[in-house]
Amino acid sequence: MPQIRLVSAVNLRVQGNSAYLWSSRSSLGTESQDGCLQRNSLCFGSSESMGHKLKIRTPYATTRRLAKEFHPLKVVCVDYPRPELDNTVNYVEAAFLSSSFGTSPRPTKPLEIVIAGAGLGGLSTAKYLADAGHKPILLEARDVLGGKVAAWKDDDGDWYETGLHIFFGAYPNMQNLFGELGINDRLQWKEHSMIFAMPNKPGEFSRFDFPEALPAPLNGILAILKNNEMLTWPEKVKFAIGLLPAMLGGQSYMEAQDGLSVKDWMRKQGVPDRVTDEVFIAMSKALNFINPEELSMQCILIALNRFLQEKHGSKMAFLDGSPPERLCMPIVEHIESKGGQVRLNSRIKKIELNEDGSVKCFILNNGSTIEGDAFVFATPVDIFKLLLPEEWKEIPYFQKLEKLVGVPVINVHIWFDRKLKNTEDNLLFSRSPLLSVYADMSVTCKEYYNPNKCWNWFLYLQKSGYLVVTRKLLMPQ
Repeated sequence: MPQIRLVSAVNLRVQGNSAYLWSSRSSLGTESQDGCLQRNSLCFGSSESMGHKLKIRTPYATTRRLAKEFHPLKVVCVDYPRPELDNTVNYVEAAFLSSSFGTSPRPTKPLEIVIAGAGLGGLSTAKYLADAGHKPILLEARDVLGGKVAAWKDDDGDWYETGLHIFFGAYPNMQNLFGELGINDRLQWKEHSMIFAMPNKPGEFSRFDFPEALPAPLNGILAILKNNEMLTWPEKVKFAIGLLPAMLGGQSYMEAQDGLSVKDWMRKQGVPDRVTDEVFIAMSKALNFINPEELSMQCILIALNRFLQEKHGSKMAFLDGSPPERLCMPIVEHIESKGGQVRLNSRIKKIELNEDGSVKCFILNNGSTIEGDAFVFATPVDIFKLLLPEEWKEIPYFQKLEKLVGVPVINVHIWFDRKLKNTEDNLLFSRSPLLSVYADMSVTCKEYYNPNKCWNWFLYLQKSGYLVVTRKLLMPQ
């Protein structure tokens, strides 16, 4: 594989005088508590993390903070160049669709469209509605942007992210959004490899390396054939033969597999169960946080089809810092520049209906009402189900919501006072029934780089509800 890469560096001083988002009146130019007007710098004060304030103090906080202030400029990571994504069919289609919002005739009477939820779904909806000439009003219940990519900063200046977020080359709409916002440089592309931990060999990894010189799907096939630690040759042959329908069947074939679980589909194709246990338990957990016997094969086939059909489809990039600052705020800036609004701390209490059953307004927890010409919900399904008006529950369309259930997960952040051995500057698949993927974020992301501390992030399934678990651990000398 060619070793042509870009070296990134950052000055690791504490980010002081950041603007705080304290209410829905906050904007990009916000007067912080010390009276300084700041722009394009954002952190969150007194954030509520799943209902609990994120306040973690350690006796080492002062020492560690002082040490952080005096780090000189250092090389922090080795980034690979952005892959050639712009000429893929999926990217071209995505770019054409999004550009149509800005090139279509302006509405003579712009609509005020109220959107619930400032996650990436709500933010992107508001962005493209603003591009089309309308006036979106985006409401977020919490005091932090991003939804499932939200993040909080603690008293030590460290970020806690709601999940480990990877941006694949096969995400055409997201890649196009980065380009439209002019922030492609905030994606740190990694070596084109899928790296799996070896549970029976602690500290060792098994790699699927995609050769740069070959087109898809040959690069993926060779990556599988060259890996000898996880699968035997007979298993690899059966695996390859089993995947042929997925590669040749197209969209109609993938949709027809929705009734089969990953494990059932693999058995139907004659793929040994050990392949599912060795490879697809990690993929199922990483994509949907669900076990292979519970996840629809359609979800896996959609991902596999992109990964196998696009040369850079499975190549991964990390965001260079916290998602609220590095991704969500540029979207907010764009929305507000077009006349739209983004309001935090605006939790919806009730959906008020007209006599004909249409939406009249949203009633917020503080008693205020938000009216509009149209209304959009961009929240997890469980939240929408709680707010569903009684009059709608008998409508067959909304009755289907009962079959939709959100997947609860736990996020675990662990800090160490020294680097762990045998980590990689990439995403790592754990192949565990509990843990799905993890990474040393102090290596993979510029903003989190620290030469003396290791930050590992894990994500795994927990069936009783959402919870953020955080620990700062100092190893004895």
